[in-house]
Amino acid sequence: MATKFSAKIIENNENGDNRENESWWQNNPMTYDWDHDLGEIKYNEKYFTAIDQIFGYGHSLCNNPNWPKGRILENFIPYDETKDKRVLEVGCGSGLVSSHLAKSGSMLTSIDLTKQAIETTTERFKLYNLKADIKQMNAESMGFDDNTFDFVISWGVIHHSGSMQNILNEIYRVLKPGGKAYLMVYNKNSIRSLIFAPIWLGVIRGKLLKYNRKEIISNITDGYIARHLTEDEFNSMASSFKNINYTYSDEVDTISSYFLGPFRRILKPFKKIKHKLEYFLATRWGWYMQIVLEK
Repeated sequence: MATKFSAKIIENNENGDNRENESWWQNNPMTYDWDHDLGEIKYNEKYFTAIDQIFGYGHSLCNNPNWPKGRILENFIPYDETKDKRVLEVGCGSGLVSSHLAKSGSMLTSIDLTKQAIETTTERFKLYNLKADIKQMNAESMGFDDNTFDFVISWGVIHHSGSMQNILNEIYRVLKPGGKAYLMVYNKNSIRSLIFAPIWLGVIRGKLLKYNRKEIISNITDGYIARHLTEDEFNSMASSFKNINYTYSDEVDTISSYFLGPFRRILKPFKKIKHKLEYFLATRWGWYMQIVLEK
């Protein structure tokens, strides 16, 4: 049975219950296998390859166009710059990004809120003979000294936290002066939120007869808690940082579904046109707001 989504959609400055949050992610670990086609988590190469393919193919539109060659999210994460640097990944999930950071030669620390994520990442690292300090930790109160890390990486994590502001404050604290954080949060001004949810789902499929717009978005968003932000909202939360830069992305195939709904099928025979349209839309109004912050 597929995972049923009903995330609590809250504003950037609102807080949520981390006990329920941890429980949700413990019971719904981030393997990207939301339909449970692969069954229970298995700590072998076949299983890791399968879940990595879900993640890798999805992001091949913008961030890893050569997948399965290359590194995950390589057009966003500066792997070559992390060699011999102290790197923290906040929210390691199943360990794919962490594994590529380790292979790139970083001195890596990986943390996650849940025991399941730590176990999965640890087993992945054992299987592939990789090294990192992997530990369960709440990123809202990190057990690291000030000015410890050269880089912090966190893909699609902090918007699910109890207090996103606390995590941003902690990221700033543990970064060295001049250090950089590479983060992804959900974009409030995305085609998914502005067109797909209210129009294709709300009006065309009639969901607005039963649900409001926020409830419709809730039912297509993972996590116990989820926030969607504008650049201005994020700027207000990250004002301590010296520089903030934004780019956008989304997943292959999904962005045309968000924009065209069932009419996406008309693009199927026109692969080049479909790719160009999806890329154009994703890099301007994608669901993923990619942020680079410098301390």
